[in-house]
Amino acid sequence: MKRALAAALGALQTLAFVHTAAWWLPLVTAAVLVHLLRGATPGRAAVLGWLYGTGWLVAGVWWLFISMHRYGGLPALLAAAAVLALAAALSLYLAAASAAYARWASEVVSMDALLFAALWLAAELARGVFFTGFPWLASGYAWVDAPLVRLAPWIGVYGLGAVLAWAAAMLATL
Repeated sequence: MKRALAAALGALQTLAFVHTAAWWLPLVTAAVLVHLLRGATPGRAAVLGWLYGTGWLVAGVWWLFISMHRYGGLPALLAAAAVLALAAALSLYLAAASAAYARWASEVVSMDALLFAALWLAAELARGVFFTGFPWLASGYAWVDAPLVRLAPWIGVYGLGAVLAWAAAMLATL
């Protein structure tokens, strides 16, 4: 149940990238992810984070299927498998961050929120800058119509993502 919920939450939060008035949606879905991670073993947290990330990326880069299948001539099954494999591989960063959060969370709300934000930031930077260089769907992009978008010139899209993650972790305590 938790696994399906994690994947669905990841997919659901991508709606905010299209309907920017729903900037609050990634905040809510990430808060539920934090709630799911609390008390989980690092292994279980890694699976939940991986499923959230895979749902997020599959729902956000589905258009690669069209590029590979329709225009590239790749058979539909292989194109779908390629999109899933890309999303699954890139979600390993969020899996590692989720495992680290489960391992290092201390039950001190303010510290845990900062920890979650730092790990989220590290996962997004790793996915978007290091190694793979796949910056699509950085969580901060969903906040183009959010009240805190005024921070963007100062902290950038990855900083906005970290603020989103911190706020989600704080929201999860309610």
